[in-house]
Order: sequence, then structure tokens, then C-alpha cells
Amino acid sequence: MATIWFLKEGETQVGAAAGEKPLDWCIKHLGLRQDNWIADLATIDLTIGKKSKAGLGPYRGFRFVIVEVDQDDLSASSSKNWKTGFHLIDMDATEARKVLEK
Repeated sequence: MATIWFLKEGETQVGAAAGEKPLDWCIKHLGLRQDNWIADLATIDLTIGKKSKAGLGPYRGFRFVIVEVDQDDLSASSSKNWKTGFHLIDMDATEARKVLEK
């Protein structure tokens, strides 16, 4: 199962994942594409964007959606020629949360 993470701008990927879904599901429902790849699995501290003080209050919502794909995900998928690693999808976290909850 591919792991789905929600990240805030400038924050390191920490905490519990938002969900786990098969790679083919992520492609169909979240619009995941091969060219969304941003980092390999060796990347431990994945940070998206620069942290700024403007608008980063404690209640600001998650903005970015990362899908972590490993070799097991590729083996179970009908999709070919994908890289393992982290993929930043174009959908924002608010919309992705709605899709995950369906």
C-alpha cells in the first residue's frame, strides 16, 4: 500500500500518515503521475517549501499531499516504470482528504 502524507509548508514529514491505498487507487483517485516524483526513499527529512512566519499559526491546515511508493507498491500495481520514493501530487490536502474519506 502506498502511504499518503499531508504536509504543511516548511514542515518536515512527521506524525501519522493520512492513509494507505494501493498505487493504482492513488493514480485513479488522487491523480498521481510518474512525473510527480520529488525524492527517493533514502530521503529521511522531506520538507516542502520554505518555512515563513506569515500565516503559520498553530491552526493552519495541511497544504501538500505526498505519496510514498516503495517496491512492494510497484509489485502489486499494474503501473510500470515508476520510481520508488516520494511523489508530490497536484491536489491540495483539503481535496485529498475528501477523496480519502469516500
